[in-house]
This record gives sequence, structure tokens and C-alpha cells, in this order.
Amino acid sequence: MTTYLSVATRDRARATYRATTHIEGDKSWSDFVERAILAEVERRELSHNAGERYQGDSSPLPAGRPLS
Repeated sequence: MTTYLSVATRDRARATYRATTHIEGDKSWSDFVERAILAEVERRELSHNAGERYQGDSSPLPAGRPLS
């Protein structure tokens, strides 16, 4: 999985990870990122799918960097 973040967001996330990993018990940077993504997934499922999980889908997503 490859993602692109703005430099500001990436640096902020890395700083947050470094400052809090010992408090939050992250196993790794990947664990931190997975937990962050899962929190957003759960928020959207609650907001847009009555709290139900969306079906898993492994089909390719559109590729490319964001235009902004």
C-alpha cells in the first residue's frame, strides 16, 4: 500500500507518533497508521452505513497523487 500525504501532515503524524507511542502502546509506525485508518473507517461506517461494516473489497483503487 502506497499513500501520499502532504509534508505537513506527514511530519505532524510522525511527531505525534514519536511523542506518544510509549503512552499509547503502539507496536510500530505501521500499527499507529493502521489504528488511525481504522478510526476513520469506523467513523464513516457510523456516519454513512448505520454503524455497519462495509464489505471488504480488494479491487484496485484509482492511482495517482492528489491534484492539490
